[in-house]
Amino acid sequence: MRIGIDIDNTLSDIKSEISIALYEYAKSLGKSVGDKPVYIEDVKDDGRIYQEKYNLNYEELMYFMNVIQEKIMANATPRFGVHEVINTLKADKDIIYIITARDSEFHEDPYLLSKNWLESNNIKYDKLIVNARNKVPICVKEKIDIFIDDKLSNCVSIGKVGVKTIRIGSSRSTHEGVETFTSWLEIYDYIKKIKTGEV
Repeated sequence: MRIGIDIDNTLSDIKSEISIALYEYAKSLGKSVGDKPVYIEDVKDDGRIYQEKYNLNYEELMYFMNVIQEKIMANATPRFGVHEVINTLKADKDIIYIITARDSEFHEDPYLLSKNWLESNNIKYDKLIVNARNKVPICVKEKIDIFIDDKLSNCVSIGKVGVKTIRIGSSRSTHEGVETFTSWLEIYDYIKKIKTGEV
């Protein structure tokens, strides 16, 4: 099968670190930040919600995304079970597509940033695609069978074009036809059920 996988908060889990770093950065700029960091999901992968939350101008946003966030991305560790599952999928002859919203607006070289992280963490893949804020047309073009992401909105929109989607999150749930699992080992068990037609 052709399996598409997101990087940030899917292969890795950096949401808490990003939220804390954003809070500290905004605080250092003298912005109104409140008493403690709050998790902010960049649903559109364009950083605009960061600007709205902490009243950042575009240059301030660019610095955060290009310097602070990029450093966090580069040093992230893979989620538990990622290596085991990816290696097993490769052994099963599945084709792994890494499809990430990391893009040229906020990163000097999103391809190299992603490639270096994947290789330094020994994560096997067949094709890497960056600049994918909208993952739907890419999944259609690449004939993806299963897509794994942390964002429900991505999973729902990709599911609407006939791709089976799986979400990784903090709790087990089903929402808008998307199954959410808390670990990569659970995800692999679900992929096996997809392959055998049980789901």
